[in-house]
Amino acid sequence: MSFLTSCSQKGTIDHPKDIFEEMSSGDDLMSFLVEMDERDIVKVIESLETKLKSIGFQHNENHPLVIGNDTLVRPQGAFMWVNSRNGVSLFLYELKNKDEANSQWPEFREHIDRYTGMNHGKLGTFYLKLEPEHPTSLNATFLSNKKIVQLRKPLTFVSSGTFEFSEEQLKEVNSANKDMVKVLDYLVDVFVSEKNQIYRPLNGKSLTEDERLFGFINFWTEVKYNFAFFDQVPNLNWEQVLIDYLPKVRNASSNLEYYRILQEVCALLNDGHTNIFIPSELESEFGFPAVTISPIDDALFITNTDIQFEKKIPLGSKLIKVDGLTVEKFIEKQIRPYISSSTEHIRRNIEAHEVLKGMRTDSVRIEILTPENQLRQLSLSRNPSDTEWIIKNEPWELSSFRKIGDIAYVSLNSFGNSQIVEEFEGYLDSIQSSRALIIDLRKNGGGSSWNGYNILKHLTDRPIITSKWKTREHKPAYKAWGAFIDGDSDNLGSWDREVLASYNDDYWFESGPDTIAPSNNQVIKLPTVVLIGNNTGSAAEDFLVAADPIDHFTTMGDFTYGSTGQPMILRLPGGGKARICTKRDTYPDGREFVGYGIQPDILAPKTIEDILTGEDSVLNMAIKRLTESN
Repeated sequence: MSFLTSCSQKGTIDHPKDIFEEMSSGDDLMSFLVEMDERDIVKVIESLETKLKSIGFQHNENHPLVIGNDTLVRPQGAFMWVNSRNGVSLFLYELKNKDEANSQWPEFREHIDRYTGMNHGKLGTFYLKLEPEHPTSLNATFLSNKKIVQLRKPLTFVSSGTFEFSEEQLKEVNSANKDMVKVLDYLVDVFVSEKNQIYRPLNGKSLTEDERLFGFINFWTEVKYNFAFFDQVPNLNWEQVLIDYLPKVRNASSNLEYYRILQEVCALLNDGHTNIFIPSELESEFGFPAVTISPIDDALFITNTDIQFEKKIPLGSKLIKVDGLTVEKFIEKQIRPYISSSTEHIRRNIEAHEVLKGMRTDSVRIEILTPENQLRQLSLSRNPSDTEWIIKNEPWELSSFRKIGDIAYVSLNSFGNSQIVEEFEGYLDSIQSSRALIIDLRKNGGGSSWNGYNILKHLTDRPIITSKWKTREHKPAYKAWGAFIDGDSDNLGSWDREVLASYNDDYWFESGPDTIAPSNNQVIKLPTVVLIGNNTGSAAEDFLVAADPIDHFTTMGDFTYGSTGQPMILRLPGGGKARICTKRDTYPDGREFVGYGIQPDILAPKTIEDILTGEDSVLNMAIKRLTESN
């Protein structure tokens, strides 16, 4: 299990996953933390010691407590285990109460500087400690109400302070990941109760019929009462879905078939924030050839490959057939039924990404039309190794800043980490001295809306009005009374309408938009172009909604993802997960953007020439506009 991966010869970290997302697939962070708090460490210590000893850990009273690269005084009563084989240390500390734990937590937090993965604030973090003069270390720290847990593995190399590593260094990081996940698995063995063992990884076990039915019915029920966008699928009869799919779930011949059935059911809802995520054990059975497919206009084109295919598969070749079927027929049969998407342009992007995906042990046969109008047939492995891409992947950064002449350019690539606000505030002086500003959100898939708002408040001197939202409300007594209301009556009072709406599963709690004051410190008003595209989603779209009235902002690029809201996370049997969108956001004036995407003021979709030449025509257009208007 690897969290930091690279496909280039020179290793780079491309937005690595959070260790907690991968931890013992099926035991999500919150449930794990809750269950940890239900168990007294003293009562499970013997079992924990036995399990840890089996993988090389020894209790060590004298080992220093190190957070990142900083040594702290170890609290009295804390437990420390060290694995002499691989250097991993486990620190476990149970305080008297939650308040005491909260007071101790900042002591741990202040020693963290460079993150990879998500920062969960008080819940936890997964990060590499990168300092030019100190050895790199991999760390996972989290707080469980009154328990603090710290996992650390020192690495042998000193980084340059950036997320760039040699192939050997990257292997060492990946190996450390595996070592730490193994420890977390053992912690889950001890702290997770028997009733929740259904959510543990499959480990080769076949789900029983009862387990499959439980997972399906639980998902179906939560959708029925909490899904926010049934009106966008008006022809979907959700009760009939239950009737139609129960036999399929009962008769599923394998774990994979079961999860594909769940994905097919979920896809009927046409929502990008409502998804089924199959267990990592099953996901690892799939692979892709070393080929990147991109949708341009109404066709799919090959826009990157392993360098070994440079002559066989020229970049810019059009994909014609897959496994003997035309591309559209193959997608219609094998791909589209399982895609959860709110918008057609995102569905097309996912189809392009998935079109060559399949069992890792199988090859895929393709037919292409080269730029020279030559038809070629090839068979490609879905299990490539040591891929070296023709077009190199750029290292992922949370944000970046540079000056283009007297124009400030800032990329904000995620709102999933509060560190993005600190980084942006660090750019403010340089932005202030510029004539214009470009904000690039094209890689920003979302995170916390408040991170975006805390950046936006530096860019306007007027109050910021956020999106308004609503969520379905279930009042059983209202639903019972609603059965006796004549919906055709012309004399319905407000109470009658409320209970009737509840009876029809259409009763909502509505919240007006929030108002956020501009920053009391630095506010900058410059001509600003915001670059957006298909990958601009969720919290990044919330940012755009709040920025809509700002008159010195212009958006440019392509339609956004068209999906946001608050997902409800469900665990599924065997280690899978589901999420269901429970919150419906709109512009303050009620305009919808979920299901459509936000259209830029200046539409400028990416072209195949942009991809193949590395030219960023949208950025060039923004620079030209700002230069000519100043």
